[in-house]
Amino acid sequence: MLLSDTVVVALGNRTPLAALDAGVPAREVWRELCRAQEVPRERWHGAGRPDPRV
Repeated sequence: MLLSDTVVVALGNRTPLAALDAGVPAREVWRELCRAQEVPRERWHGAGRPDPRV
């Protein structure tokens, strides 16, 4: 439901699904969806899980 019904301004006023279809990288879509849903940054990779890039 979040992928097809949530319109995210930072993704060009598109749903995450439309952004993915348009070629936006999945990491960027996930990050902007988390921001739009006000998910705390420390939970973007799962509760208690570190940022995989660190």
